Amino acid sequence: MINAYNLLKFVHVLSVIVWIGGVTALSILLWRARSERNREIVSVLVRQAIAFGQRLVGPASGLVLLTGLAMVGLGRIGFSTFWVVWGLTGIAVHFVFGAVILRRRTMQLGEASAPGTTDEAALDVAGRRLWQAQLVYLLILASVVWAMVLKPTF
Repeated sequence: MINAYNLLKFVHVLSVIVWIGGVTALSILLWRARSERNREIVSVLVRQAIAFGQRLVGPASGLVLLTGLAMVGLGRIGFSTFWVVWGLTGIAVHFVFGAVILRRRTMQLGEASAPGTTDEAALDVAGRRLWQAQLVYLLILASVVWAMVLKPTF
């Protein structure tokens, strides 16, 4: 049955797929390129990751937030429900963690892989630091997906 709630849920889930699926794919691609020590590909992927973050991750996560808020309102769920609070906290952490830590570490990897650079140690450190941050970020997002799917209450 098509109604406002189901339409919002469709946009919500599709936005989550674009956001988390894209971030996961780019994280793995960057990790693989870095582990092969291919500076050219790392440099290109960093530029693409930044563009993807600005053009797709930001808007998709914004849609997730807006549609989630609308579904809570339409469903009369309550903003103090544990899993709703977990989701709102997770998206707030996403905005801060992504804008500060992931952005900074991505830029550092971009600088370490820029054409003309040859410092392998700097490339390794920057790549490892970004990978660690990406893993933390993806675990945070996975915990939000867990809460949205299982809807635990305490």
